[in-house]
Amino acid sequence: MRRNRAEEIDWPEINRRLEQSRVAIDELDAPALERQRRILRERAAALAKSRARAASPEALAHGIEVLGFRVAGERYAIESAHVAQVYPISPITSIPGVPDFVVGIVAARGDVLSVIDLRSLLDLPMSGLLEPAAIIALQSETMEFGILAEEILGVERISLESIERELPTLTGNADNYLLGVSANRTAILDAARLLSDPRLVVEIG
Repeated sequence: MRRNRAEEIDWPEINRRLEQSRVAIDELDAPALERQRRILRERAAALAKSRARAASPEALAHGIEVLGFRVAGERYAIESAHVAQVYPISPITSIPGVPDFVVGIVAARGDVLSVIDLRSLLDLPMSGLLEPAAIIALQSETMEFGILAEEILGVERISLESIERELPTLTGNADNYLLGVSANRTAILDAARLLSDPRLVVEIG
């Protein structure tokens, strides 16, 4: 939801907390953090190659490349062409006056990225779940934000013919953001719809 409430938000305090987040990241256990970053860098490199392959008409004829991940214990995927980067989880700074599904903002690539919790956006169960382990940055020409993931499953190709578009009855908002379900019961998110949804726009600064 686009909000013009700069006068209600203490942005100096938000910036101070972001700086604290950066310091906290530096103070994390270095070997463990470096190993996690190395794994995500390798997956990001594979993702970049996949995006290049997926751009050709021949690739589209044989299916789409997606990045698989877990949310609320279930398998989800999103077309890799819309994924800008994958980051290890880092401290998230909450901000006031935003919807519940916006958990806050993080420092990413020298910029500030808003972060969405799909569990809240899609009305998924919130109890008894794993803590998020990564942030997947989605990007279009006009919009960018991150989504929380409990686990990154990697990149795979899904046949278009295998995607079932007649979805079962879903509760809440889940059916609003799904393209369909693959043969291995992976729910494929509609990245274009997510990235064009004005409710997910967060004005920062």
